[in-house]
Amino acid sequence: MALGGGFSRGFAHLGVLDVLEQEQIPVSAIVGTSIGALLGAAFADGISPRELCELGRHVRVRDFIRFQHSDRKPEKKDLISQFVGEWFRAGRVEDLAIRTAIVTTDLETGSPHIFSRGPLDVAIRASCAFPGLFKPVEHDGRLLADGCIVAPVPTAIAAQIHCGCVLGVAVNSNSGVTLSSENVVRVRRSRRAALEPSWSRHAQVLLEPEVHHIGWNDFSRVDEAFAAGADAMRRALPHVRELLAQRTQLPAVPEIPGHAESGLAL
Repeated sequence: MALGGGFSRGFAHLGVLDVLEQEQIPVSAIVGTSIGALLGAAFADGISPRELCELGRHVRVRDFIRFQHSDRKPEKKDLISQFVGEWFRAGRVEDLAIRTAIVTTDLETGSPHIFSRGPLDVAIRASCAFPGLFKPVEHDGRLLADGCIVAPVPTAIAAQIHCGCVLGVAVNSNSGVTLSSENVVRVRRSRRAALEPSWSRHAQVLLEPEVHHIGWNDFSRVDEAFAAGADAMRRALPHVRELLAQRTQLPAVPEIPGHAESGLAL
């Protein structure tokens, strides 16, 4: 799974994951950026999609911004750290039940910095730290920010670390993919590099749930986003089953490159 950024629209990811769970189609690895990193890691830790939706209904953007920028109460954790501390069993990326990679942007080099291990709250906070709204995260001598800057939908990274079928989910209306309402689901059969963003060439299945009408900060429409993701995934099920049937003997999953605590900086 390659789960892209899109803030409140990202709850469509949960609809996709919920359908896969119902259909007993296992997810062997998750690569997430921004909201895709947060929700993907939560799913990887065993928190159910529907439980995450319930939590999402109570989110207000002003709470994130207040905690992220407040210097008056340094002892108070931001909401993401609070959420990870209260709801996650795992404290480190490598302890998640499903293999996970969290994509951030190294602001000094302008390149992806991937957490395949290391403190989970730091990785998620960094991946969600959109410039201008949230403070960058200092970690291990690097200044890290939102993974969407370098990987709006991290399909290339997912393809690099996994030899199986990559399913990408784009929830940002500015993703550059144009799909008709009758063709919400697209299975990549050929490359059309001039017409498609580069990340679209690294997935076997691409989903773009119908969430363009949902404001990026409108968490009151979590259920709509969830339903759109579920609908897109249901439409894709025949294609996914066909692809998986063709891969009855998948090669072993390679180790995610990198030996540093916070993984590989590509």
